[in-house]
Amino acid sequence: KYISDISRGIEIIFHIYTGRLLQNYSQGLGLFMAHKGDKLSFRERVDSEIDALFSMSSGQLSALSIAFTLALNHKYAQNNLLLIDDPVQTMDEINMSAFIDLLRYEFTDRQIFISTHEDHTSAYFRYKFSKAGLEKSRINFMNLSR
Repeated sequence: KYISDISRGIEIIFHIYTGRLLQNYSQGLGLFMAHKGDKLSFRERVDSEIDALFSMSSGQLSALSIAFTLALNHKYAQNNLLLIDDPVQTMDEINMSAFIDLLRYEFTDRQIFISTHEDHTSAYFRYKFSKAGLEKSRINFMNLSR
């Protein structure tokens, strides 16, 4: 019952988020959630019995898990803090851009910490947030530790 209740609570927002983050998968239409008892699966079409997980690349799986986590956060978070550890390491540039746009417009009420070890990725994130008129800053922990 718990899994069914949680998945019903996020299935629409999850469908939207996967459509945004998986733009090059299933024509960017998003994935559907199917739940039977304590089992949860992700489908390209409502009437499909095939779990999309078995045909996804590592970057697509990463985007799916991020979409799922963000949908849970959007619906059920009790605070305005969002910590994300190196979310785009396996994503291509299109999906990375979609991810940043999703954060910029859907989570403006959150304090977001994104860690990455790539300077160019950090610079891109900060650029996109500044273009949306949002505050941003960079903390280089390597420099702080010296």
